[in-house]
Amino acid sequence: MHGKVDSQAAAEWRDHWPVVLSSLFGIGLLTVYVYSTGLMIQPLEQEFGWTRAQITSGPTIVAVIGSIAAPFMGHAIDRFGARRIAIPGVIALCATIALLSQSGASIWSWWGLWFLVALAHPFVKPTVWIAAVSSVFAKGRGFALAVALCGASLGSTITPVLTNHLIDEFGWRLAYVLTGAIWFVVVLPLVFFFFYGAHDQARIGARMRQPASAPTTPVGLDGRTALLSLKFVKVAMAASVISMCSVAMTVNLVPIFSQDGIDRTTAAWIAGIAGLSGVAGKLTGGFLIDRLNAGRVVGIMTATPAISALLLIAYPGAVDVAVAAVALLGFAIGVEFDGAAYLVGRHFGLRRFGLVYGTVAGLVALAGGVGPVIANHAFDVTGSYLPLLWAVVPLALISGILFLTLGSYPDFDAPGKYKIQK
Repeated sequence: MHGKVDSQAAAEWRDHWPVVLSSLFGIGLLTVYVYSTGLMIQPLEQEFGWTRAQITSGPTIVAVIGSIAAPFMGHAIDRFGARRIAIPGVIALCATIALLSQSGASIWSWWGLWFLVALAHPFVKPTVWIAAVSSVFAKGRGFALAVALCGASLGSTITPVLTNHLIDEFGWRLAYVLTGAIWFVVVLPLVFFFFYGAHDQARIGARMRQPASAPTTPVGLDGRTALLSLKFVKVAMAASVISMCSVAMTVNLVPIFSQDGIDRTTAAWIAGIAGLSGVAGKLTGGFLIDRLNAGRVVGIMTATPAISALLLIAYPGAVDVAVAAVALLGFAIGVEFDGAAYLVGRHFGLRRFGLVYGTVAGLVALAGGVGPVIANHAFDVTGSYLPLLWAVVPLALISGILFLTLGSYPDFDAPGKYKIQK
């Protein structure tokens, strides 16, 4: 059984590896504004005197706008194809990241520039890349999604170190300009020449052939049925809760370590470990969810950030413990986010994947944007990140339980009532 799956998956990879490669870098671009924010806190505090909650509320604007736009963007992907959405999105996001360098002393100018980032962000949301990869992979979908979503780990590995170097060499303003320019030069050619989905294949026609193993007509639940189901509530709630925890921790890793007495350069390198371990988590998780029930795999790993938080609480300032905590956090993030995308495809099908996953991604983005603001407001009030770390423990456990209780997959190929696959 596994041998047949592996051969079909290999055929899909031969046909569609460029889609995964371009998606990997597209998702990497999407993470840049998140993972650079923590490094920008100190220079912005020093220059403008803003609070940390005010600074990190910029990404919250992106999250709020993104959550509102997500279902509509998902519908647009289902209708027009991912390629037509992604190309203008890459151009717009790189440009607006560079424009953050133009902020003035008024906090409103900072928020206004983040509003421009928020307008560009929905065009490169994970839904765009995940929908394309899911549409051209069937048997190897879990691992293909895992590799594509390694872009987030790529971004989280490169961005803290690169941003710290650019700030030290050129200051925070030019750091934003160079960050946008570097990612533009790398990502746009890949997306322009190699990125497409099944919808784009149908439009392009004979220039690309679809593998026999991939379904020609998407099957699954209609949008209304999927969005009103208990399973959707569980997936959306679990993914949103763990997003709020994970992003709040990740964005504030450097400030947390700095508060504990670790210098900023060392703190940035430790934070970058989350990206490396995230790659391991994604690839391991992708391999497992193609073979085991994804709800169980994702549920177990989603609970592990609680361990990371407890380690940081128990051993503040210990570099070796910080490395272990961040490595575990990154591994868990690597499993949980591509696992959530896989679970949407398996439990609700591909018929309205853009709409359903777009809605989940919007809620995840909203939660991820709110998390750092709540964490930094708590810091402004208490002068400590301990409230954040203590909150992660029960929330991560709740998220894991929700994933674990999703149950078995429906069989959308069965006539009449869906059969259940064990």
